[in-house]
Amino acid sequence: MEIRVKWRIAPPGTAISDAPQIAGHIVRKIVEKTLSGASVLRPQAAAQDLVVALRDEFPLCRDGVEVVAATASLQVEEGVSAAARRRERSRHELELDELERRQARARMEFLRDEFLADPSSARLYTLLQPSPRLGGPPPSSDPEELVQKIHQWHPESRWILIAKILHTFVDRLTEDNARDLLKILRSAITALGHKQLAAEVAAIEERQ
Repeated sequence: MEIRVKWRIAPPGTAISDAPQIAGHIVRKIVEKTLSGASVLRPQAAAQDLVVALRDEFPLCRDGVEVVAATASLQVEEGVSAAARRRERSRHELELDELERRQARARMEFLRDEFLADPSSARLYTLLQPSPRLGGPPPSSDPEELVQKIHQWHPESRWILIAKILHTFVDRLTEDNARDLLKILRSAITALGHKQLAAEVAAIEERQ
């Protein structure tokens, strides 16, 4: 930035040794205020705002110095512009990513709460013309199977709630209590006839 300041000693005209610094300070404050929200990617717009601000503020008298007029020219270095463009692209890409995430969440909520709310709703939706905006499961998928999976993995489903309680319970156990729990679990699984699962639990016990 190059700034030219036209000033004079205000009446009654007493000499002020630091008058040039005072004049420069007055103009600098106006320039900083005007350009505080300006973008280096829009130097022409910033220059226009600055021309208007400098024209409207003067003449201005302060501390015995009267600033009659001021002009400024702006120039942005290529390296600064390039860095600003990269940052702008990154910000835009992040906004696009967030938009896609919101759209994906909206589609998933639609599928879960309406399309796959129950088998009859799922069957009815298969009769409608597919919507590219709302999306949907592949044509070859079984609606009833999808409904079953949705309900099974729903955050409020019975087994999910029990899994959360078990996780909290196990996390509070001591190491000895955890080993005892594994033995009880293995015995219960064996008693229910799931020998392969019991063997997997035994393998976990050995690793512990």
